[in-house]
Amino acid sequence: MRKQGAKEAGMEKFLIVFRGATVGESEGPRHNPLQWDAWFDGLGAALVDRGALSHGSVEVPTRLIGPKLSSSALSGYCLVTAADFNEAVRLAESSPIFDEQGSVEIAHLMA
Repeated sequence: MRKQGAKEAGMEKFLIVFRGATVGESEGPRHNPLQWDAWFDGLGAALVDRGALSHGSVEVPTRLIGPKLSSSALSGYCLVTAADFNEAVRLAESSPIFDEQGSVEIAHLMA
């Protein structure tokens, strides 16, 4: 029996981008790996790609490089499946990024 893909099962893919906290020794909020592991595990079958958390980012228009550029600096991402945008938002709402004074951005990916 062939396994159904996300689209066949009526599910859509969403990219969740985390902004704010960092990994490592920079000042300010940092990612708590145990908290993130528990959150990713709790997503269950909705988690398509755990993605990665970031040590820092580069803002290309300004060419600033650093571990913590601003509260909106990219700090990680993951890919999930959900029935609709509202469900994707519900999945993201329990993310540890909010405990780290960060935020999320959710993008509905095209097939």
